[in-house]
Formats: sequence, C-alpha cells, structure tokens
Amino acid sequence: MGDSAANLGVCFFSDRLFYSINDPENDRHLFRIGSFDFNFDVIDAVTRQDDTHFPHIEATFSQFREDHNIKSVRALTHPFHECWTALPKVVYDNADEREDHLSILMKGVKREDIEPTWHSLSKDNFKFLCLRRRNLMEGYENLTKEIAATEFSSDFEMAQKWSKLAKPGGSFLMIGCHKNIVSISAFLLGKFRAATYLTFDQAQDLPYHWLQQSANSSWMRGLHETIYMFGHQTHEVEQALQGFWDKASQIIKLNTLDDIGVYAEEETYGFDLAAAFPAILLSLDL
Repeated sequence: MGDSAANLGVCFFSDRLFYSINDPENDRHLFRIGSFDFNFDVIDAVTRQDDTHFPHIEATFSQFREDHNIKSVRALTHPFHECWTALPKVVYDNADEREDHLSILMKGVKREDIEPTWHSLSKDNFKFLCLRRRNLMEGYENLTKEIAATEFSSDFEMAQKWSKLAKPGGSFLMIGCHKNIVSISAFLLGKFRAATYLTFDQAQDLPYHWLQQSANSSWMRGLHETIYMFGHQTHEVEQALQGFWDKASQIIKLNTLDDIGVYAEEETYGFDLAAAFPAILLSLDL
C-alpha cells in the first residue's frame, strides 16, 4: 500500500475485535484483515468504558493510528443497544409527531440523550427509525476521537452496503449473528424492506422467537432467493432457523473473499471471515 490515507473498518463479536484496512489505490482491495482476542466481552467494555478493560481497546486503536495512515474509522454498533422500528412517513414529515414518537419509544430517557437516525424503505410511505442512547455511544466515540472522520453503522446497514457492493438484485435476507442476538434484514429488488432482531439465551430457543416475531412480521415469512449470513456462530444459527426459510433459498455464509467480492494478498485466515465481514464492508469506499 502506498502513502494514501486508508479507511479502517472494525466490528466486535464476543471477546474479539475484527478489523479491515482498505487499499485506497485499488478498488475492492484490502491491505489487511485481522483480529485481536481479549479475555473479556469487548462490546460490554466499550459501552461501559470500565477502567480495567477499556484501556486495552484504546491501546489497540492507538496502535492502528501509529502503524497506518488512517483517514476514517467506521465501526459496527450492536443491535442490543438500539431500537429499530418502521413508522409512517407522515410521522417523519411532522416535527411534533417525530418528537412524540421518540418520547413514547424511549420513555424515561431525556431527549438530549437520544440519537435518532432515519432511513428510507422500499415503501415510500414509511421510514425506518434507529434509536441509540448517546451514553452508550460515548465509548465508540472515545475510541475514534483522534480520527477526523468517523461513522457508526447498524446491522441492517451492512445489508444496505452489501446490496450496493454486490448488487444481488431479487429478494434476500441478511442474518447477523451475535452472541445471544440475531438480526434480520430484508431487501426486495435491491431496496431495503424491513429489519428486526431477536434476543435468545440458547440457539435452540431461536425457532420459538422466530415464530413469535414472524407472526406479526409477514416479510419474515416471504420468499427470498438468498439468505446471507455473517457474524458469530453462523452454523448454529443456520441449523436452528433453516426450517423457517424458503427451501429454494440459497444459504451463503459470507466467509470467503470470493463470496464477499473483495481481494487481499492473504487468502487464508486463522478466523472465520464471516465475523470480519462487517469490518471488511466498512473499510471499503461504498
């Protein structure tokens, strides 16, 4: 890689930090994909910024800055710390309606502590809302404060970026597999249709939660040409849920460079690339 400034993409799964650094001089090329192992839950350490564990993650980001010419940091946030919902566009268009809905959804949380982002959907008469608490974002912001350009993305935005990169067309689901959380994002003809997430104690519990959620979310029961999977323990999640997916759907774990659609000098890795998939996407100029 030359002297051009690069993008750093990062994501956290359980006790591991995955990162990707792009080659800014070559489209879809990556300079490095790697991971760091910790003996603690990384997401918990970031959101709580505890004195024992957070400094270790800060030191890792400092090392990134010292070793690489980083122009931007983009990080995946965690569904458990977010609220997702779809609302009629008339709510979005009316400032008073917007605020009323925010106060209902985040009851007991001060408005200045709420961070809302709105996203377009395939149905123009609806908007998709993602809510975060600012105090839970402070850890992410402190990790990236030395870099001028920062961006934080949710699981469903990984599906949006993937659609832009791969242009799969048709209809597909993207399943994000976290420890005790599964996110589901649906796309129709390349456009964002809906998203939700399920929390569970054990993978064996997922069928119950899927049935319960899909009873009120017909899009989860729709026909999807492809099911894409990324993240932590994708095999266990597939085994628990494949009975609820269209039998004609192709299931693709995004765990190879070819499947993701990127290039890197290293072709084999000592970890599952499906877990590094968000970091890879976030490091690209999409």
